[in-house]
Amino acid sequence: MSEGSVDKKTEKPQIEAVIFDLDGLLIDSEVIWNRAYYKFIEIKNLPHEPEIAAQFVGKGLKDIIKLWQERYGLEGDKNTLLEEYRAVFYAILFNSEHFRLMDGAGELIRQLHGQYKLSVCTGGHDSEHCSQILKKLRIDQYFDVVISSDDVEHGKPSPDVYLETAERVRIKPAGCLALEDSANGVLSAKAAGMKVYGVNPEYAFRTELTKAGADAVYSSLQEVEL
Repeated sequence: MSEGSVDKKTEKPQIEAVIFDLDGLLIDSEVIWNRAYYKFIEIKNLPHEPEIAAQFVGKGLKDIIKLWQERYGLEGDKNTLLEEYRAVFYAILFNSEHFRLMDGAGELIRQLHGQYKLSVCTGGHDSEHCSQILKKLRIDQYFDVVISSDDVEHGKPSPDVYLETAERVRIKPAGCLALEDSANGVLSAKAAGMKVYGVNPEYAFRTELTKAGADAVYSSLQEVEL
């Protein structure tokens, strides 16, 4: 091989699309989800088991509802329960001081816009509410696609939602970079065949992101460089 030539077998795919998780990554909403969780289990008279609740981080709400139904016999139509849970969340979110972008989010989005196809891939919201949140934060115009785990059969950590996102932006998974704050999110994107950066301000969570296979881990979006 001549000097300066590239070995096509080892050449890494060029990133053409960047996919953002929403909760805890773009918006500071984890405190709100925590409040909504306790409010909802109070309404539905469900027990709080910390080891079970820990499994919810990064999961789609459909899967959380399913787990409650299977483990505790939560009664009701899954879609109705889903909307009830989200209604509790939105009632808190839109009246909260925590309804804001995470540090560095706005700057990174504006920096990447025009260089990459940008999209949002969420497990906690339907596409319509996700779009409303982005619009309220005045960043909706930067994203080509908004995908929810409601749009696929299985939520994170299954790869379905990321594969759907790649298809919608018309970029092969190997050409996509996902930004995630949870281990389940990292597992989902890696299973889809994407490069993944983990971002979380908490050291313990960053350790979990590394264990889940993140290609790089940061404490803030302010640190992320492509």
